[in-house]
Amino acid sequence: MLGLLIERTYLRPATVIALDAATEEGVGATDEWFGIYQQGNKIGYAHTQTLPEAETYHLVEQSEMDILALGTVQHVKTVINSYTTKNFLLKYFDFTMQSDMTTMKIKGAVLGKRLILDITTGGQTRTEKIRLNNPPYLSPNIKPAILLMGLETGKQYRFPVFNPATMSTEEATISVESKEPIKVGEEEKTICKLKESFQGMETTSWITQDGETIKEESALGYTLLKESMTEAKKRGKEGSLVDIITLTMIPSDPIKDSSQATYVKARLKGVPLQGFSLDGDRQSLNGNIIEIHKEDALQAYHLPYSGKEFSRDLLPSALIQSYDAKIVDQSKKILAGEKNAGEAARKLNEWVYTALTKKPVVSIPSAIEVLNSREGDCNEHTALYTALARAAGIPTRMAAGIVYMKNGFYYHAWPEVWIGRWMPVDPTFDQFPADATHIRFVTGNLDSQSDIAKLVGKLKVDILEYR
Repeated sequence: MLGLLIERTYLRPATVIALDAATEEGVGATDEWFGIYQQGNKIGYAHTQTLPEAETYHLVEQSEMDILALGTVQHVKTVINSYTTKNFLLKYFDFTMQSDMTTMKIKGAVLGKRLILDITTGGQTRTEKIRLNNPPYLSPNIKPAILLMGLETGKQYRFPVFNPATMSTEEATISVESKEPIKVGEEEKTICKLKESFQGMETTSWITQDGETIKEESALGYTLLKESMTEAKKRGKEGSLVDIITLTMIPSDPIKDSSQATYVKARLKGVPLQGFSLDGDRQSLNGNIIEIHKEDALQAYHLPYSGKEFSRDLLPSALIQSYDAKIVDQSKKILAGEKNAGEAARKLNEWVYTALTKKPVVSIPSAIEVLNSREGDCNEHTALYTALARAAGIPTRMAAGIVYMKNGFYYHAWPEVWIGRWMPVDPTFDQFPADATHIRFVTGNLDSQSDIAKLVGKLKVDILEYR
């Protein structure tokens, strides 16, 4: 979620292109600076450039910001270089996200109907190939394309957008909401209000008729404001950050001894529930009422899993490197010859819980990098557990949703293992199985988990019963 928020909020500022420069020769060079604010407090800056180069455009976006998560401040840097056609369709790009604890680099190129990616994390590079239905855009390339088409009130645009933070392509919708004249300094300018929706996150921006971005607002009170380079780079006041985990907490009635809960009945409000994985396995949904029953662990099949139905949940991915020699060797060491799937899943859960230092990490989690660093939050625990379990031959998928802790529900990720049925486990909290306050909304990799963003700031939970 942090990765998606960074990509949409901080790598997101519109590349500014003047309409009067949008001639047959194309558009002119630009250089823009923005201050990044969280609920009015400055936390960083963003810098964007548009550089015409022969038959392509080179768009550059850089950002630096401080993020407070669970009481720990992390400095995060992002850089994205994208090269596009004359109408801003993506040709190739490179993306770097660096925090105090981790670095991820992605390079990508569009070759016909495929997007070829080289993803470097944990000191290793893996190549992924993604089939494309349509030529994609990156988010920075959208508004230049709209400006070339014209800003007409009431008009709506749709773009297939590739998101490096989730390595998936989904449709972004942008609509021109209104136009109104305002005074900027001594000049009167026409301001267009645009609304963008992408992967459940909404952004509102205000740009002038000639393409100058004045302001952008997105979820949880994050704002970008146009500033001079000197002003943009000024640091905010110490101690002014707001903890992002606190911002996303969902208040609810108390659940005593929540880690021991075996049954929860709750009402989910504030968001449409269609399209989420709320009904099935140990969860049942009736209208907006959900019930979760914690089940006992099973003594399951002999490893490795030999069925076909869940074979895809054994496969590696760019960030779940279950075929990597380090992951395979570590899984074998932990299990020490254990062949019962249920007991093996339990041993892996216990090892990951014990081996990892509990620490918030602003990153896009990679199993290899987590194995090397031995630290992280729920995302890192889930990524490493999933890779180790798949390496052992246990079909495993990642789940994301909410879990109760102390004073309310928090967004959380955990694995689910197939041991005759899908059973949620939680290596972050050393729970096997996970308690009944784990309410699953989605399963799958990062591209699926980004749907959780649709809930942030909107979901409400009423506890009706628990035991």
